[in-house]
Amino acid sequence: MKTEMIVRIIAGVIGAALIVLSIIGARKSKRRILSVIGVAFLIFAVLSWVIPTSTYTSGKLSTKNIDPVGLVQIINSPISALITFALYGAVFAAIGGLYGVMDKTKALEKITNNAVKSFKGKENTFLVIALVLFVLLSSLTGLILPLFVFVPLFAYILLAMGYEKVTALAATVGGLLVGSIGSTLGFNITGYTKNLLSLDMTNQIVARIIILILLTVLFALTLVFTSKKSSKKVEVKKEEVKKEIKKVEVKKTSPKKEVKKTVSKTKSSSKSKAAKTTKAKTTKKSNTKGLAVTKPVKKVSEKSGVSGKGLIIILILMFVFAFVGMYNWYYSFGIDVFNKMHESVMGFEVGGYKIFASLLSGFTQFGYWSNVELIGLIVLTSLIIGLVYKLKFNDLIESFIAGMKEWMPTAIYATLANVVLVVLYQALQGGAGTLVDTINGSLFSMVDGFNPIITGVAAFIGSFFFNDLYYLLANMQAYVSSFGGTDTSIAGLLIQSVYGVSMMVFPTSVVLIAGLSIFDVSYGKWMKFIWRFALIAFLLVLLTAGLLTLV
Repeated sequence: MKTEMIVRIIAGVIGAALIVLSIIGARKSKRRILSVIGVAFLIFAVLSWVIPTSTYTSGKLSTKNIDPVGLVQIINSPISALITFALYGAVFAAIGGLYGVMDKTKALEKITNNAVKSFKGKENTFLVIALVLFVLLSSLTGLILPLFVFVPLFAYILLAMGYEKVTALAATVGGLLVGSIGSTLGFNITGYTKNLLSLDMTNQIVARIIILILLTVLFALTLVFTSKKSSKKVEVKKEEVKKEIKKVEVKKTSPKKEVKKTVSKTKSSSKSKAAKTTKAKTTKKSNTKGLAVTKPVKKVSEKSGVSGKGLIIILILMFVFAFVGMYNWYYSFGIDVFNKMHESVMGFEVGGYKIFASLLSGFTQFGYWSNVELIGLIVLTSLIIGLVYKLKFNDLIESFIAGMKEWMPTAIYATLANVVLVVLYQALQGGAGTLVDTINGSLFSMVDGFNPIITGVAAFIGSFFFNDLYYLLANMQAYVSSFGGTDTSIAGLLIQSVYGVSMMVFPTSVVLIAGLSIFDVSYGKWMKFIWRFALIAFLLVLLTAGLLTLV
């Protein structure tokens, strides 16, 4: 029975792999994010026809029948994903609206312009600073979606410095995921591991810090050395775009005669034709396509009186509130100050009437905020920015809506990245087994007790299906808890770190898919860039876990 099961799994994986290779080989379009998500779901569908479902309870694996994904389910699952995980999309749409407002103020261009000037000739220094900042904040907080608010801001600067999109994507979104691999105190990573596996927040903290430092240094070196080769290509593309849209940017290396010549050519065209051309082509985006904002260099000089300091302060305050509200202090460290504060405020009475309980009805206490509160905070931040920069209310609303429209594809793609999870989620809700349990049962039955390689491989495969660490840990909890003692502790480190590596490469990763969308980078190009680092990171995590078992 065990041999037959392993053969089934191998056959399913090979069949799914052939589908992937055939589709990727047949398509060469630059933007195929939706196709990549579809391929991921198709892999799951093929495996469901080969691998039976199972449940693992009380140390016993109960194998059931095959539960294949049919044609109707293939059609319904994306719709179910859009409904069940709509909040993911709403967060990205809100971020788009925020950047629509920020772009309207022109403060965003001012920040970009100042940063480019300040780091002139030291672009790689800024690249490393951006990477380290995203890595550390992700590792310490685990709040990737709130941190995603800063991705376009830093990407804007990096792209203006001449870096390729894939480099900017790696420094920002990649930095967030590296922080997940080496999560130190992030509740959405380490906190889940602590609570589901009954461990401490400081579980294997030294090992986690070592992994974080080594991978950050390695990734920084990778970015610095690869960016040197790509920066020249970007400069060529930028010059071509500037010629096309007839925008003049005076550079130190460009003679004045050449600038005047370009201007005279622009003026030589007829007024009506020039008006149509300008209107049509100024809407184009070059290196910032998909970031919901454009950065005409000319506007920065015209709006030199606009300050970007206020915008930076507002964004930082927004993240601080998101951090305090979304980080679960009680379940992480037993801090109940916000719990008591909430009880005191809601219990305050005036003449025997709980006035704040009525006024603040529906307000979620700090430490328990979800994506709903995050969306509300982003909208509130947009309003505050509009007030500070004295935008007209109609302009504020229109720019927010325009930003949302620009980010709507990203919102949809990020939501659809959960299409595999939604099928498994529905199965778990109905008390049915999953094919992931069958795979886990086959893997863990190969050895007695804890084995770093088996556990790591199981976590890696499981992350494809459960793209949320909470569900991955819940699925592996029964197996890992049986190890006991130090082995469970090491397994917890292994699972959360391997999960972080998986989210850098799997098309079911919400953050990765969102990043590919806003940067307009194809999945194939990203994999070509990241696969070596991901492999090294995976082997480093396995090596660390193996050494810990020997200590």
